[in-house]
Amino acid sequence: MERTKSPSNDSEGVIRWKKIGGGSLRLGRRIIKPGQIFTATESEIPKAFRDVVIPKQSLPSSPPAESIKGIEPEYTAKPRGSGGWYDVVDTKGKVLNEKALKKEIAEKLVADLAK
Repeated sequence: MERTKSPSNDSEGVIRWKKIGGGSLRLGRRIIKPGQIFTATESEIPKAFRDVVIPKQSLPSSPPAESIKGIEPEYTAKPRGSGGWYDVVDTKGKVLNEKALKKEIAEKLVADLAK
């Protein structure tokens, strides 16, 4: 019987990997044992198992990931009832202090958080 190569071995990006750690890894119909060297594309290796396999060759270069900028939270001093006590809250309304603060201390905390 003649053995033919699978189409994935002919394509670009096929890399040799080595399984480290214990247990076995299932890739499609293959079972990879500890210490075994195998070939696969980078996309075939699930991200959850990238810590138990190491590439034996250099990985193909991928474009750098775009950075995601979050929304900068704004903090305000909000009066807590009467009596001159304040809470420091963010844009979502979450109170950041455990105990009520005097107005001067709350405003100083808001200024420090804004830096």
